[in-house]
Amino acid sequence: MGARPNNLCRLMLNYGYLKGVNGMRTVLNHHIQKFIFRTLLLAVAIFLFFIYNEKLDFTAVLQQGFGGIFLWVIWIILVIEMLYRIFPNTSIAIGARKHFPRSYTATSEAKTDVNDKAAMLKSLNKGVLFSLIGWLVATAAILFVLFPILTPPTVLILMLVFAVLDLAFILFVCPFRVLFMKNHCCVTCRIYNWDYFMMCAPLIIFPSFYSISLTLLSTAVLLRWEVALRKNPHFFTRTTNKNLTCESCEDKTCRKKP
Repeated sequence: MGARPNNLCRLMLNYGYLKGVNGMRTVLNHHIQKFIFRTLLLAVAIFLFFIYNEKLDFTAVLQQGFGGIFLWVIWIILVIEMLYRIFPNTSIAIGARKHFPRSYTATSEAKTDVNDKAAMLKSLNKGVLFSLIGWLVATAAILFVLFPILTPPTVLILMLVFAVLDLAFILFVCPFRVLFMKNHCCVTCRIYNWDYFMMCAPLIIFPSFYSISLTLLSTAVLLRWEVALRKNPHFFTRTTNKNLTCESCEDKTCRKKP
């Protein structure tokens, strides 16, 4: 009988960084667990905001020592998650890793000549500009409303709200898909890996090691995604990538949507 996994492995297994035994952990369950975990982080942050406000000041995290452990937990989790989006792996949802070559299996209809790539890019980019504008307008409006109380702790809570909404959009209903992108499902989402940039960008209002490092890494995730899309747009559509079809889908997030 093998040794029991230690607590760290058990935590990573539950949070989704290691595959479950015999494939029992599904991607959908992973998203649900992640949604609950992020919601708990948000609840703790709101509690600290009213009780120990200074513990959420990420501009002074290097001076807080052990007292800044909550901020470091958030930072480490975000960094690990973003690295999974940059380096090829099979441990994350297919929607988030479809830009990796190993996640591509050609369909019988796949065509990759220059003309077809241009047509695919044109189709994939429908709604992208409106999605970007929608996010910018919504974020600017929120920051304008919060301006009188805009502090590092407030912006950190805003980032965690965005993090919870990110999973809510996957599990329930996504306004970007409904209003702008019109994509078939999350698996085929053109802007799937924009999420960390959308979450972390507001932090840069208060420049510090914490905010700059997260914003730069989220930008790297975004650029990795966009470069891959322009180079291999056939990775991103279910008509050319068999792994994105309903028959091959392992995510099953559509089961939680109306």
